[in-house]
Amino acid sequence: MLIIFRFQFSSMPNQIISSPFAEHPIVDSSQTEAQEFDITAFNSEQVSSFLQSGKFLLQQYCACLLHKLVSLPKSKIKAFIQYQCTHLSDPFTWLNKLEKLIDLNREQFTTKEQNTKIEKALVLIELIRQDIENNKFNPVLKYDFDKVKSKIKSYNDYEEKLSFLMEARTEYLQNKPLVTNPNETSFDEKINLEIDLLKTKNKLSQKRMAVFADKKSPTSPTNNSVGLSQKIQFNCQTNVFVDVFYQLHKEIIIDGKPLLDIGFNDLAQFIITNFVDKNKNDLSLNTVKTILNSARPEKRPNSEKRIKLNIK
Repeated sequence: MLIIFRFQFSSMPNQIISSPFAEHPIVDSSQTEAQEFDITAFNSEQVSSFLQSGKFLLQQYCACLLHKLVSLPKSKIKAFIQYQCTHLSDPFTWLNKLEKLIDLNREQFTTKEQNTKIEKALVLIELIRQDIENNKFNPVLKYDFDKVKSKIKSYNDYEEKLSFLMEARTEYLQNKPLVTNPNETSFDEKINLEIDLLKTKNKLSQKRMAVFADKKSPTSPTNNSVGLSQKIQFNCQTNVFVDVFYQLHKEIIIDGKPLLDIGFNDLAQFIITNFVDKNKNDLSLNTVKTILNSARPEKRPNSEKRIKLNIK
């Protein structure tokens, strides 16, 4: 059954047929300052939160989405659609629903300008869907963790790095996206892991400096312990190298105990603390944990590339 949603639009007729969107990112303009491409209520008759008796107002969302689409300059329609996709866990399905919404309301667009914008939107929907299918869709994300990691590399001071990470985390939590991908580690969790790693590295660095200072002291006793001044570089693929530790930790059993008797998290931390990859880059804690995870065999090397340890 088609549902008619009646609102008085300034630039469109007042009957909108809704499309069954499963995801619908909006901004409550009474609580948060909306950005240019955010979907918000645009008149006083609409509910700013898009919620009524705890139920999301899908009809209002469809009306506001179309209103925003035809209100924007034609040059900004692509950026608008891409912006919506960055807030979705399944942008492909959302694009299908947007296409359906436009088709259901074709007769509502009566001016040449409206029809020109709608035609452009339909072309862009198809192009973005093709990019998604071909794994070429890379929208600019507001909270891009790769950019954060790249930025902190430009800082030399521990305090500056820590301050930047904490500011990034705070900004994210204050403006948390309405929709996140449940299959991905959230931005703030990634920041927390990076902060933990940074603090661990700083503690190790302080310990090493203390050891070297002690060795150089003329009054210090003879010390035969060896401290690493830098991380060890391995010269193979990361998953091949980490898999060696996986075998020691999970597959090689001596007297009922693993040959390398260490906790999962401690092992992952040990690896990223003491080794760098073949390009001398630091290892990602998430990547190492994934390779060490028994439930993720596809992340470890196949039998041809694997360094198989045969220990009796």
